Order: sequence, then C-alpha cells, then structure tokens
Amino acid sequence: MKYLRLRSSELELVIDAEHGSDILSIKTINNDQELLLQTPWSDRAEAVLAKEQTSLFLDPVAHWMERYRGGWQMLCPVAGPPRSIYGAPVGFHGEASISAWQVNNLEPSSAHLQLDFFSIPIRIEREISVVGNVIEITDAITNLSDLQLEFDYSSHPAFGGSLLDGEVTIETSAQKFHLDEENLSQHGLSGSTHEWPLIKGENGSFLDLSLLPSPPTPLGVFGWLSDFGDKKWYRVKNIEKNIAFELEWDSEYLNYAWFWLEFNNSQGFPWFGKVRTFAIEPSSTQTSGKSRKTLLQLQANETTIIKQKVKISS
Repeated sequence: MKYLRLRSSELELVIDAEHGSDILSIKTINNDQELLLQTPWSDRAEAVLAKEQTSLFLDPVAHWMERYRGGWQMLCPVAGPPRSIYGAPVGFHGEASISAWQVNNLEPSSAHLQLDFFSIPIRIEREISVVGNVIEITDAITNLSDLQLEFDYSSHPAFGGSLLDGEVTIETSAQKFHLDEENLSQHGLSGSTHEWPLIKGENGSFLDLSLLPSPPTPLGVFGWLSDFGDKKWYRVKNIEKNIAFELEWDSEYLNYAWFWLEFNNSQGFPWFGKVRTFAIEPSSTQTSGKSRKTLLQLQANETTIIKQKVKISS
C-alpha cells in the first residue's frame, strides 16, 4: 500500500501513510489543476525513502529536507528546529511528519489513520474525507499518560502547481502579521508586528501580503499571523486561473498561522532560487523568539479535537 487515493466527484487526494501521512497532492478532476507543491528533488526524495538512493545527510534539517516532496504535513510534537521535549531529542518538524501511520479504515472517499508516538506518550487519530469540493480533516489527539503534556502542533500545506501559476490574492480573518524574530528580512525589522496585510519597512516602504506577484518576481517572507477573532480562516486565490483554496480551522489551541513565502528567493540550500511556494500553517505556537510558547497543553488522559475544512473553488 504505497499511496492512498481518496476521490470525490470534484477532487482527488494522494496520501502517503507510510511517511508522515503526507497529503502529497490535491488535484481538481475536471481541469486537472494541482494545488500543492512538488519539490524539484521529489523523485530523489522518493528514491531515498524507498532506500534506492543513499541518504547524504546526518544534520536533522538537511535529513528532513532531503525527503521533502512537498505537499501537506502535520508537524508534531515539534514544529521547526530540533529540540528536546521531556528528554526526547526530537528532530526537525517532529515525529508525525516522518512516521509510518497505521491505516485503520479506507474507503473511496475517506481514510482513518492512527499514530502512537514514540517521543512523547500521545496518540493522534486522523480522519480525512472528501465530498464534492470539500476536504475535512479531524485530528483527535490524546494524552496517553498520567502527566500534563505540552507540545507543538502545526498544519503545513505548501502550495504550488496551478494555484501559484500567476498573481495570487490572500484573504484572512487575521488582523496582525509578525515578522520572524530570528530571521533577517529586507521588508521590515525582525520581530516587528504589523497590521495585516501591510508590512511597513524601516525606510517607509510597504509590502502588501494580500497580493503576491506572478513569476519570475522573487520574494521571501517568514513570520506568523495572529488575532483571528471568532473564526479562523484564510483564502488563497489565483486570479487568472480562477482557482482558490480556502481553509477554516477550529481548535482552542491553534491561535497562530505560520506564513512562509519562498518565491524563487533563497539562493542557498535547498532552494537555490528554483522553488516557488508558500504556506499558511495553523499552529499552536509562534515561529520563534523569546516569547515563543505553545498553547497546546493536555492534562492526563485528556483528548482534544482539531478540525480543518478546505473548500476548493475552480
């Protein structure tokens, strides 16, 4: 069982339960439009995962990136750089994104998957379903221990394909945008906070994040969104192709959304100016900085539910 394929009258999803339960593809059936990123080295990544190609890297970040095919990952119990969590030295982007998940049930338009973590005592049961142009993802996260546990959760859909082939607009219920504290930015002061969608630079310039340029214009931004109000959502739309990805999520813990924009900008490893992608990632924590703290805390034997609903318009 290499891939799971879920299909409705309008969409097809490809899921790799053997590696991270990644959603590798979301494609419209009528006009064959792909919405997610496929990295330029995805074939090599497949070969490394299949042990047909020798892995080159011991560094935890490079090790993860060498296997990165694009798509949509769950980052848990760590989102971002490696760190120790309850004594476990957890690697870049966490255990969930690299583990083989158990498939409990598979239907033509739905799948139920499960992962019992090794790094910390939690279980995640994931239900993915597709009906028409709507995808629903429900994660039930259970603390299997008698301890209070605190850990990260981030939902990481990296966009690409037809969705980014041209000018792109972004709408969201977020009110604030924060530039990452630990990365230099040419658009504003690291760690600064701005009113969405404008980043105000130190020289008085403005960058409007609600309208992203068409290729080959380079652009790079990293930070997070906050202050979503009662309803947490965003919408990404390709103007020319008239295709849109809208995500709404419901969780008391996911009050942030990481904003990662890589439009042929970074010249070093692994991008080398060749990748055009961005992600808006519902998360339990900020990207970095002294105030970084996850909101996700589960009491002994407690379960929390995270719901995500995607609507694809084309």
